[in-house]
Amino acid sequence: MITQTRLFRRLAELSEAETPLAIATIVKATGSVPNEVGAKMLVGADGSLLEGTIGGGRIEHDTLAAAAEAIADGASRTLVAKLTPQAAGGIGMNCGGSVEVFIDVQRPAPRLLLCGAGHINIALASMTRGLGYVVTVVDPRGEWLNRSNYPDAEVRLAQADPATYLREHGADAYSYVVVATPAGDLDVLEAAASTDAPYIGVVASKRKAISLLRQLAARDVTAYEAIVARYRAPIGLDLGGREPQAVALSILSEIQAERHGREALMMTLTTERLRELVARKGMRAVGES
Repeated sequence: MITQTRLFRRLAELSEAETPLAIATIVKATGSVPNEVGAKMLVGADGSLLEGTIGGGRIEHDTLAAAAEAIADGASRTLVAKLTPQAAGGIGMNCGGSVEVFIDVQRPAPRLLLCGAGHINIALASMTRGLGYVVTVVDPRGEWLNRSNYPDAEVRLAQADPATYLREHGADAYSYVVVATPAGDLDVLEAAASTDAPYIGVVASKRKAISLLRQLAARDVTAYEAIVARYRAPIGLDLGGREPQAVALSILSEIQAERHGREALMMTLTTERLRELVARKGMRAVGES
């Protein structure tokens, strides 16, 4: 009980610090096992043991490795292992039983960093409500960066130069950066290149998108090489519409797809497929009658 209390306290501390981790819990056990159902341990992103134990030995070693992979993939999973010698198809332990360990990945909330407080980002910030993003808007212009434009108290406002903000605060692997400044996009891209953000999008035409990368390559080839694989411009999906709200919707849709590892394809069934399925069901119904 004392150990579990300490584990939950540590979990609360790590969660408050938005530290990526996994909770590994024995959810099923048969035969002789080194710990009981409900035993837990906290695992860091590097596979380190942060708190608790599920019994030590090979099963714990394998669980730490599996948890690190799960955190990297961002997907929870179950590990099933026989605690028998390898010759018997097990993992090299002599307990004789088997266990199922559920690895529950806990990732920080996704962060949306909006560089520029103009019309598109105003619309974008308002659309994120209920989707779990931590939104920060950065702009030195007080006439744009204010609670009249960003009334949601959950949206963080940072009155600063976006490039300077990125250099000082960075952006982690859970951040999505949207660049839409009046004149400083190139500086922001150079600063963003040294961050861990997996997605750096620019509100730009195709001509401007290419021009910005050319300028960045001429200014700092290292920054260019660091950013090109993460560069998204023109930003957003081709949904149609030119209004700020329409552009914001296309941007958020693309970010959602990136966040969940999807290709953003239409889910609807084609007319031909619908006809086929409807006809098949109808024939079955006739046959059954």
